Amino acid sequence: MSNMKLAFLLMIIPALSACSAVSVASDNTALPTAGQPLPLSAHRELNNDELVSPSSDPVIALLTKRQAWCLLPEAERLQIDAVLREQHGNASILQRLMLTSCAPAQYAEQSQTLIKSVDAALLSEAERSLLMLIDAGNRDILHSQQERDNIRSKLRETIDGISDIETQINGDARTQSGAQQ
Repeated sequence: MSNMKLAFLLMIIPALSACSAVSVASDNTALPTAGQPLPLSAHRELNNDELVSPSSDPVIALLTKRQAWCLLPEAERLQIDAVLREQHGNASILQRLMLTSCAPAQYAEQSQTLIKSVDAALLSEAERSLLMLIDAGNRDILHSQQERDNIRSKLRETIDGISDIETQINGDARTQSGAQQ
């Protein structure tokens, strides 16, 4: 793969990760924003394996599917995932990865599992680069979630410690006021 294609891929991924950009469909109608249902024609187009011209790069086709899927409500994405889960091979795994990337914080662990199940020997250079990018993002998300959980735990311990000190102070104050009477 040429460096130009790889550079294009690396530039397009951040733009697609927002999942809120409106894309123009093939019939020049705008796709709905997140949460709005897609028109029936768009669903038919999503079920078609050829969202882009047949001569397009497979990674670009995956990213195009991702962009459309991220505009779907969560329930519809889960239905697509259920269908893809029944299929086997790298193609369905890569498509499931694209679905998980629509809500990366929610599906980082699932995404990591999918990455591990891909047969990397059968991937193109661009697909490997895409996996590396998703993997790095997942690792950052999982690390941040772990740090958040550690901070929550320390905060809970601190609050419990302060409550214990308050209880002890209140008990000491009652003892002193009872002794003064």
